[in-house]
Amino acid sequence: MLRHLIIRFSLLIIFLALSLGATGVANAASDMVSKWVDEDFASVRLIGAQTHINGSDTLRLGLEFELQPDWKIYWRSAGDAGFPPQLDWAGSQNVGDAEILWPAPHRFSIFGLETFGYKNHIILPIDVAIPDPDKPVFVDLNVDYLVCSDICIPSSASFTLDIPTSATGTDGASTSIISNQAHQIEKFVSRVPLTGDDLPVSMTSLVLDESGGQPILHLGIKGLASAGVSIDDILIESTLRAGFGSPKPGTAAGNSAEDIQYFDLAVFGLANDQTLDQQPLTITVIAGALSVEQPVVVGATFPQSGTTTAPPASPSQASTSIWLIAVFALLGGLILNVMPCVLPVLSIKVMSVINVREQDIMQVRYGFLASAAGIITSFWLIAAVLVGIKLAGGSIGWGIQFQQPLFLTVMTIILALFALNMWGLFEITGPNELGNAANDAITDQENRGHHLSSHFLTGMFATLLATPCSAPFLGTAIGFALAGSIADIFLIFTLLGIGLALPYLAIAIQPRVAHLLPKPGRWMNVVKVILGLALIATAIWLLGILSVQVGLNGAIAVGLGLVIGCIFVWARSRSTNLRPRFTFTALALTGFMVALFAPGFTKPPASAGMAKGSGQLEWQAFAPETIPALVASGKTVLVDVTAEWCVTCQVNKKLVLETADVIDVLGGDDIVLMQADWTRPDQKIADYLASYGRFGIPFNAVFGPSAPEGILLSELLRKDMVLDALQSASGNKIRSLADRNP
Repeated sequence: MLRHLIIRFSLLIIFLALSLGATGVANAASDMVSKWVDEDFASVRLIGAQTHINGSDTLRLGLEFELQPDWKIYWRSAGDAGFPPQLDWAGSQNVGDAEILWPAPHRFSIFGLETFGYKNHIILPIDVAIPDPDKPVFVDLNVDYLVCSDICIPSSASFTLDIPTSATGTDGASTSIISNQAHQIEKFVSRVPLTGDDLPVSMTSLVLDESGGQPILHLGIKGLASAGVSIDDILIESTLRAGFGSPKPGTAAGNSAEDIQYFDLAVFGLANDQTLDQQPLTITVIAGALSVEQPVVVGATFPQSGTTTAPPASPSQASTSIWLIAVFALLGGLILNVMPCVLPVLSIKVMSVINVREQDIMQVRYGFLASAAGIITSFWLIAAVLVGIKLAGGSIGWGIQFQQPLFLTVMTIILALFALNMWGLFEITGPNELGNAANDAITDQENRGHHLSSHFLTGMFATLLATPCSAPFLGTAIGFALAGSIADIFLIFTLLGIGLALPYLAIAIQPRVAHLLPKPGRWMNVVKVILGLALIATAIWLLGILSVQVGLNGAIAVGLGLVIGCIFVWARSRSTNLRPRFTFTALALTGFMVALFAPGFTKPPASAGMAKGSGQLEWQAFAPETIPALVASGKTVLVDVTAEWCVTCQVNKKLVLETADVIDVLGGDDIVLMQADWTRPDQKIADYLASYGRFGIPFNAVFGPSAPEGILLSELLRKDMVLDALQSASGNKIRSLADRNP
């Protein structure tokens, strides 16, 4: 009896397995889906509405996003920030033009910024043209998208789908080409705004009112009452760089019979020489489940009878922000003059002021104006380079040139030459047969007060040496610039240059200040020796950074080349005969050339990561993806992004992070220290900084149970700032500085 039951049960299991297997095959044929690509913040997959081509010249797909709570992706017009998903069909076969059908989005407002996109669950329908309906389709799609919450993270996903031409069932009849996902895609197709003629809701007029200072668009919409809907939002897209506020009800008497309602929308961000008058706009009206899209040209006649307009709106937050950022840029540039990384810059400034002590007023003015011009020109050059890198798709940031071995090597050689020149061992002169005419011309121009190239180059050199430093206001201004347009980058970098050049400009305005300095004398020789040593010390510091980039052997080779070059420059200065001087000059140049090319023949170290336990603190390797789990377990995490070339980072370490009060706290069991070393280029670190709107370092943030999104700290740390952030993020489990020092 038991044996019969076992046999029957086994047969039943086999039958069910075969049935489920057949069902699975059928479902696989009817479910045209890719695998989910899972991230912490979203899951994405590609789905198809058709299982076979069946002679059709169009294929409908859907890009499906399952977003975690409070995360969003962007509409085709993202608004003041963000960008929509970008599709790359390279590698696909029998795939033509593709068009995303954009469902009506939601408006997100935060800190005066207006963005548009989607939350939770969204499918973006995609219509793909099929060049040859008689051939199968292979889809190879790569999607780049930006997903944002309190931070923004760029991400990507890749999908493949195979769609055959046709298929038949066992009886020879054609099987259905509709997949199980078609209904889900069509639900979102129904949310795509209606276009064309005879719309249930349509725009009747659009005029621009600039009389109150703040431009306002007055929009008339017909059909809302007849359709039984009310306005949820009105979105405006323009080819000009402009922002548009939320719709506010307007009034117009005597038109109720025409079923026309009026709305006012404030216009933000237009340049002084721009106007929306006669400009084509695309307007999307969202009214419950109904949404319509219509192209409109600004300038239609607004009904005159009983028309009233809304009072002018207050200036936009965007306009206020750009002026505030401009002030930050000026202050950030000015503060750079007193940051710790500018010691060699100050030495050059001091010597230039001492040297102009006996010059006339106009010479002093021209010299300092030339230096200011050099500073501003350097900032323009840096901006141009960053724009080029950004357009090429690379990572950009403040001070990233110090990640390049060639830049470090050239700067080290220049510093050595400046020191030799300051000690009187190196002059820009030459044998009579090579340079007398040029030297005579330069001397003549100097005597007339018109030779300004040296002052100009001093300003440029000062800028390059100042870039390893960050400062209050500087990070905010640079973050705004590098996240914005090309115009934003050049505007902010120009203001940074003006800020750094303000001391020069001040002396140019009042050049008599230079005459308050003591008269030249023997004391200048002592000052020159000290300032020359400061320049050599800076060169040694750069060699230390270079050792991280190209390895210790490479840095030693550069240093030996510099030493050889300097020795022969000294020997040249001690010789009076032409032939030995020429020989020593050639040998000195050989030494400097060895220094210049040595990094190219060295093998860089395998990793530039910060050694665990470096200094007096135990740091973990940089792994930002582990922070949420650490916080969930009750830990408080301090993130420190640093670099060997970042002088401000080193100052923060010595004066704050490695002081007794802070070490005592950071050594606690519930504290996790996570450090990222950006001495060498690292895309992971660059992306992490960009997600917080930062493009330079120092960067410090504290995460904890009471601050899972993080507390960002200033570029210049203070002990009370760090301890208060730790206390706040931990939920007051850590005592503040005041509690520790009653």
